[in-house]
Amino acid sequence: MDDKVIEKQKELEVLLARCLQTGDEEMSFEKADELVKLVGLQRFYVDSVTGVMTETGKLWVDGEIGIAQEHMITNIMRKIIQHYNARIEMKGLVEGLAVICNPEGDDHSMSNLVLEGLLKTRKYRVTNIGGAWYMGDKRAVTNKAIIDFVTHARPDIVFISVTIARYLFNAKMIARELVKELPNTKIYLGGLGTRGIVDGELQEGIILANKDTLRTLNKL
Repeated sequence: MDDKVIEKQKELEVLLARCLQTGDEEMSFEKADELVKLVGLQRFYVDSVTGVMTETGKLWVDGEIGIAQEHMITNIMRKIIQHYNARIEMKGLVEGLAVICNPEGDDHSMSNLVLEGLLKTRKYRVTNIGGAWYMGDKRAVTNKAIIDFVTHARPDIVFISVTIARYLFNAKMIARELVKELPNTKIYLGGLGTRGIVDGELQEGIILANKDTLRTLNKL
């Protein structure tokens, strides 16, 4: 992208953030639409959504906005992403089936929606089973429910997304079992919660997703 486009993108992202912070849903959709027309859906998801939501998180941590306002912003942005995901047309041959999930306890679903859209643009059918899993005191029960579902679906690709690092243990456990059950399926582990992991640390068969989402997807 040339400098003028980048400058315009940053300007629109600031305006989008302001609209979200004031709860102006109509104007938020309008600014999102301008961004998509300017940089395309992929760059909107990877650059704009990520940037705006990262800044929102910082504002909450610094006490500049409250948790209710943070949830309002998140909910409007989630609606925007779902709106664009629903408009993605899949024409021609399907590349395969992808399943997206979070480990037990991790209920951050926005990254799943972004990933769902990016996969659909690459002609993958997507089953997004999300997060917020909790089926009792025994962690193994919850993990087994996820493993059983994914194994039965027999997807070509699985993405296990971890936003909060303390749930990484659950994610690794799920990934290990899926590698055993689905030897021909690509198993990816990614998200903010994997930041401390280095290449080669995970067992064979589990792929650490690159921090650059598009780089990972371009290697599918």
